[in-house]
Amino acid sequence: MSTLTRALSLIDRDELVALTRELVRIPSVFRPGDPSANEAAVAAHVERWLRAQGFEVEIQPVAPGRPNVLGILDGAAPRGDRAAVPTLLLEGHTDVVTEGDPAAWTHAPFSAELVDGRIYGRGAADMKSGLAAAMIAAAAIRRSGASLAGRLVVGALVDEEGDMLGARHLCTTPIGRELSAAIVCEPEQNELCLEQRGVIWARVTARGRMAHGAMPEAGANPISALAALVTGASRLERRLRALCTRSRYLKPPTVTPTIMAAPVAGVPQSNVIPATAQATLDVRLTPGPDADAVAKEIDEACRRAADACPGVSVEWTPVNGFRMATRVERTEPLVRAMVGAVRRATGRPARWGGVPGSTDGTILRMELGIPIVTCGPGHRLIPHQVDEYVEVAELVDAARIYTAAALAYLKP
Repeated sequence: MSTLTRALSLIDRDELVALTRELVRIPSVFRPGDPSANEAAVAAHVERWLRAQGFEVEIQPVAPGRPNVLGILDGAAPRGDRAAVPTLLLEGHTDVVTEGDPAAWTHAPFSAELVDGRIYGRGAADMKSGLAAAMIAAAAIRRSGASLAGRLVVGALVDEEGDMLGARHLCTTPIGRELSAAIVCEPEQNELCLEQRGVIWARVTARGRMAHGAMPEAGANPISALAALVTGASRLERRLRALCTRSRYLKPPTVTPTIMAAPVAGVPQSNVIPATAQATLDVRLTPGPDADAVAKEIDEACRRAADACPGVSVEWTPVNGFRMATRVERTEPLVRAMVGAVRRATGRPARWGGVPGSTDGTILRMELGIPIVTCGPGHRLIPHQVDEYVEVAELVDAARIYTAAALAYLKP
């Protein structure tokens, strides 16, 4: 029996389904006003499970109640020579978005009900199923006794749905700096996604002069400048599309106003022109331009808005920095390993796709420069909706793909 066949035979469907349901049942919505609402409980569950399976475990405190958990399976390299061997990360995140109104759900958001081959619940697709599949895959490899020419790391990171603090922290640590490649286990219907859109949240602040609403000539209305900015968003979008590379798998760049606020401080009053107003533009990008080129276009859009409203200044800042679009070539060893893994694990050829948003992989690619492939169970359109679910068949396929890919990439 080959090493791969033995490892795949050790993936137990019932164990995988049970682990996924256990993770979904632990609420891990981060709520800043509630000190108990974070990833601590689910991280503790992941830690206990990994230790029980015999993994070396590293806990990385990122913020209060918000630890990264890493399960490490060392290969044949001497422990003092870790940097000389390849290290593959199977990456998932432990936080989930808000469940919203529980009454709107057919199945309670944290019940993890199993109905007609689907597991329902907040985080079922995004992405506790992908995390569970990574954990089971790593465990199957360990149980098989396979020899690895490197290290396999399962990473359960915090705050992907927010500022990606977990991924940013990992990149500063010794084990993070030693990573060679990463499989990001986000819900992409098990397609191999080599490209992902970048995102910049441009917070635009317009500053004018307060005045009585009956005498607008005495002031300078910052809201008018933001109106000009929003009206000009389509022009900014066209200019960014001209800079970016066309992609077969990604939607073209978009510029979407998402937040408007005025006044920024104080009590809004119907008869007062505010001194300050703010808007946020959600800017999505495909690969191509660098941060400076994108910033120059947003600067120009702000200048045009200010020119349309004399007496008003308009400036912007990127919320959470720049998360640029990423692309990995098909010639990368990780990609080749995954193409073969899909065929061996499922009997089907690999399907290609693209990630419509950014992931922790964005940070890993930008900060470490390592190749990333995003591939995980769950339909890409179902995250963040009520009645979120994952198909058990996709979940099992994902665990098998990760197992085969890790064995191929870390083959002695």
